[in-house]
Amino acid sequence: LYLTEKTGKFLSPDPAQRYETIQWLMFQMAGIGPMFGQLGFFHRFAGREFEDKRPRDRYVAESRRLMGVLDARLEGRDWVMNEYSIADIAIFPWVRNLIGFYEAGELIGFQDFRNVRRVLDVFVARPAVIKGLTIPARG
Repeated sequence: LYLTEKTGKFLSPDPAQRYETIQWLMFQMAGIGPMFGQLGFFHRFAGREFEDKRPRDRYVAESRRLMGVLDARLEGRDWVMNEYSIADIAIFPWVRNLIGFYEAGELIGFQDFRNVRRVLDVFVARPAVIKGLTIPARG
């Protein structure tokens, strides 16, 4: 938020749009980040070792619910808000890591979320995102 205010980018100056964007940013911070991170841990690192799958399954169900909320929001939209914002910058790296690094796409049924898939494809094709994904250079 500090950087958006400092630069005047990625957060609308219109009060209604500004606070709606901040709500979506909080959606990432309170829901997507913690849930996708826990699911990723249980699925990739610990879930296969524990006999009791209830913790992992709880995070699967909540991650699917959050994806459904995001998918519904993106229906008929290019981005979470009407234009690219801090909300997209916060949300889509988590989506990318959930299906990429954590390899949980099949587990949550990522194919069911067509709007999230569509916007994720556009997000990772942005020049700034491509540049960010190559820093530091892999060698």
